[in-house]
Amino acid sequence: MSPSVLNVEKLSIAYGGKRGWQSAVNGVSLSIGQGEALGLVGESGSGKSSVALAILRYLPGNARLAASALEFQGREIRGLSGEELRGLRGDRIAAVYQHPGAALSPAMTIGRQIGETIMRHRPVRHEEARWRSAELLRRVRVANPERVLDLYPHELSGGMQQRANIAIAIALDPALLVLDEPTTALDASVQSEVIAILNDLRRDHKTSILLISHDINLIRRSCDRVAVMQSGAVVESGGAEKVFENPAHAYTKALIASIPALNFTKRDGRLAEIGAASHIQPAARQTGPDPERRTAIACKSVSHSFGSQPVLHNVEFRIGQGETFGLIGESGSGKSTLARIVTGLQTPSQGSVELFGKTVAPRAERRARGERRDLQMVFQSPDRTLNPRHRIGRIISRPLRRLAGLGRRDAKNRVAELLRSVRLTDTTVEQKPRSLSGGQRQRAAIARAFAGAPKVVVLDEPTSALDVSVQATVLNLLNDLQRDRDTTYLFISHDLRVVRYMADRIGVLYRGRLIETGSSEQVFRGPNHPYTKLLLAASSDEAPADSVQAAAETAHGGCAFADRCPLALAGCREAEPAAADVGDGHLIACWRTDALLAS
Repeated sequence: MSPSVLNVEKLSIAYGGKRGWQSAVNGVSLSIGQGEALGLVGESGSGKSSVALAILRYLPGNARLAASALEFQGREIRGLSGEELRGLRGDRIAAVYQHPGAALSPAMTIGRQIGETIMRHRPVRHEEARWRSAELLRRVRVANPERVLDLYPHELSGGMQQRANIAIAIALDPALLVLDEPTTALDASVQSEVIAILNDLRRDHKTSILLISHDINLIRRSCDRVAVMQSGAVVESGGAEKVFENPAHAYTKALIASIPALNFTKRDGRLAEIGAASHIQPAARQTGPDPERRTAIACKSVSHSFGSQPVLHNVEFRIGQGETFGLIGESGSGKSTLARIVTGLQTPSQGSVELFGKTVAPRAERRARGERRDLQMVFQSPDRTLNPRHRIGRIISRPLRRLAGLGRRDAKNRVAELLRSVRLTDTTVEQKPRSLSGGQRQRAAIARAFAGAPKVVVLDEPTSALDVSVQATVLNLLNDLQRDRDTTYLFISHDLRVVRYMADRIGVLYRGRLIETGSSEQVFRGPNHPYTKLLLAASSDEAPADSVQAAAETAHGGCAFADRCPLALAGCREAEPAAADVGDGHLIACWRTDALLAS
């Protein structure tokens, strides 16, 4: 048994407020050995982050902590002074948080931020600190680290920002690394990179890891042991493989059942929700592509650039009425830009958008009221799209009155119906967004999007920040609404399990190019574009803790993926491939389709 790096015994935490003391954590005990990874999993509000804050001694002033022991490397840390804690946090304990951009200073280069961490705790000069910073970026698998040292955070993708955060956290080879939802907003291939980095740290530096996440698949792939938290208490713990393969507690079983599997679709049944009687419930009416159904939305030769930087290249696709079209691709591939162009929030540099066969104006404010009503959007973060000053009733009633033309009384009745349709209580009309949970806020955002009875809804990462159980509720809800109203969805997500469950057809974006399009079954069964194959491998249960590292983009007129492609030949860099039909409307843009079909 490896020596204990962290030992927590009977930890309890309560927060004081206007309603008195509210318990958040009750009698939690856990330990982590040297080089061991412990996963802490549970829904929002289960107390996971409070445990992490207690370990880091970052609890706010209104928190009350009690424990039999809170020890790091055999030393009780509750009685340490502020100076001792600052030295401990920077040197022996480090943390990586959920939002990489928020954790980095926008006014400092990456090199300066890593270098300051080193120079604050080690007697080194600027030149050595910069050399060490470059070495740290290499450790977290950053190509061309000397160039990245001179960049600011806004010049990096989300995945690169998180790698920089990990480089800062491991700069002094900490004994314990605490990661709180480190991959929530990252795509599958970057998640695999992060897992590989963590495995490198454990193997080469004996770093102990506490990984906090609601992503059970992430915990399964990267941790030795797991502790499952519900309502502030650990309800089940043990070896990660054993707990997830054969859960004993009903709550753990429900969490696992609510996760979409790569071979489970909406036609197979509904996702399990916490408190539901069974996992497989009756399937919704099958929706899907139908040649007889009219085209609801179409993009025609859409291209876009930000300044001199091209983001989308001649993107074309169509979505039939009542169909869900899933759009996948890494961060920076252009998914959200395309969504904003479709909804009229961004003007394309070239190309057009058609709604039921009619070309609509590039900007939403120039579109007719009926067109704005028929095409709505649900964003990733409801916190940024629901006015915090207004009550939910007013937020939902406004589009009813402006887009649907309802009077005050009819709008009030319709608001109540919409809230019930998204499984929110009637009293929600009087609440403001801050008094709702994340899942409740997202359901309120969905109710607002459906207020005008839209025919097309664009969903941009609508569940990426939600717990798996809340995600299941939202996905079931979206399918119910689609079945009842024949709504068309453009569904954007980096979670391939969610896309597999929801989508009838799928498009794969790589650096702004639509490189593969086909039915959900065709894309997940293959043959695939080499990039799609990489994404699928990174999302599988048996995915290795490694992935193809992103290469710097090379200026050539050929295939955009050629520098990363294991099948690339010299000719692949000479001209960009056109999409070829490999069977039954399954399109792949690749010069090596012969090799793809043979594999």
